[in-house]
Amino acid sequence: MTRFSLRLPQRQARMVALAVAYHLARPGSELDRETMQEYEHGLAELPAALEPQLEAETATLELSPLQVTLLATAMSSVLSELKMYSVFDTMAGESARPRSTAPGFDEKLRALFPEVAEDPAVASDLAGEMTMLRRELPQGRARERLEEERRAAEERAPAAKKRWQFWKR
Repeated sequence: MTRFSLRLPQRQARMVALAVAYHLARPGSELDRETMQEYEHGLAELPAALEPQLEAETATLELSPLQVTLLATAMSSVLSELKMYSVFDTMAGESARPRSTAPGFDEKLRALFPEVAEDPAVASDLAGEMTMLRRELPQGRARERLEEERRAAEERAPAAKKRWQFWKR
């Protein structure tokens, strides 16, 4: 199985941790749409590998093609949240009302990036940085590998005849 190795500076590792936390907070995010089963190796594996490295200067992750694809999708979702964060913060004012629709996102964002607590507009800058990081992910190669794996699985599977296609018997 192909693996993609990512070596991330601390700030980028924190962005990945934020995206993974956001992804995992969404119900059903680890379900395969085709089989309705949980992914065998989804993003749920990443916190155990990433969290111990967050204080280090750099972090290294080994990702499967599926994990790269899921991470890119999670980053896209977090980008929307980050772009609107300062607006939602202004609307919430001094209340304890959440600034995000994802449970725990505010706490995770402020824990990983304390400067956001002082100035919520920093979240917009963070969105720009995350956009650049997302572009650096090997998404094209990951999709190619997923497609190759899907084709190989189809070739290995026995050609099941459909019962209603009696003319092909």
